[in-house]
Amino acid sequence: MPISYNGSMKILSKAIKMSYGAFTPNEYQLRYHYAIAFKGNKPIMMCENNPIKVNAKAYRMGQIFNIKTYKEFPYIHAESHLVSRLMDRYNTIDNNLSIVVLRINRQGKILLSKPCSNCQKILDAVGLNKVYWSIDKRMFGGPNNLITEV
Repeated sequence: MPISYNGSMKILSKAIKMSYGAFTPNEYQLRYHYAIAFKGNKPIMMCENNPIKVNAKAYRMGQIFNIKTYKEFPYIHAESHLVSRLMDRYNTIDNNLSIVVLRINRQGKILLSKPCSNCQKILDAVGLNKVYWSIDKRMFGGPNNLITEV
């Protein structure tokens, strides 16, 4: 049975709307990952993955957090891109931020988007533990692996 978090419904609904607003399918990508940082119910930053173009920020995140994969294959993940941009903008990470991560396939369907082990390592290292990820269009995983229904 889904467990409802106080306040999470608003940010999850906003994240879905923002992600579909940024969603522009192309012939090169199969899936689109988005990561959005929220301060309370207000979105403060949104980033997406880029599996096509090598990215210096991905390499930098590999160096900072000692992630071999990001050093060898520096393609930016939405979560690491978000952390990198938050660090660039604020020089620190507010542990009270909530992060929503979701994936949309080329057909516009929301799919599972739990952060990979490398991205989770980065999120843990900077103290971001209020992370929600899409399971499908109605369900999200969240802190302590509990499930929320939108």
